[in-house]
Formats: sequence, structure tokens, C-alpha cells
Amino acid sequence: MKMLKTTRIVAASGLLFSAAPLLAQDNVREACMPDIRKYCAAELGSFSRENVRACLIKNIKKTSPACQKAAKARRDAERAKKQGS
Repeated sequence: MKMLKTTRIVAASGLLFSAAPLLAQDNVREACMPDIRKYCAAELGSFSRENVRACLIKNIKKTSPACQKAAKARRDAERAKKQGS
């Protein structure tokens, strides 16, 4: 049972934020996974990247400072990428 839960978490975390630059994506995944588990467990279990992302954004003020910092860096990287396109 624990193996199944771990597999789901790893698989779902791989779905998170795939459009962002890789470094920013990895930083968000690492920094925010405890907060995602806490605030977005249902969405994480659904394997829906968009639902997890929406939930994280909705709850960002409740998340750890590290998660907020990583999410802001990712947002800034996305904006820079769009401006460069």
C-alpha cells in the first residue's frame, strides 16, 4: 500500500509544471511537494497536472517560504520565456 502511494506521488510529481524551464520546475517540485501533499492531496491523486497546479496556486499563501520562493522563480522564468518567444 505504501509502495502504491509512493509510486503515485512520484508519478504525479513528474507531471507537475512540465512546461516550465527544467531547473525552475525541479525547484518547485522539491520545495513544494510537502505542501502539495498537505493542501492538494486529492488533486495529486488525480494525476492532473493542471488541477495540482491550480490547487497549489490557490493555497500558495499557506505554503512554506521555500515553496513560495520556488513558485515565484518559476513564474518569473515562464514570463521571461514568453517575452523571449
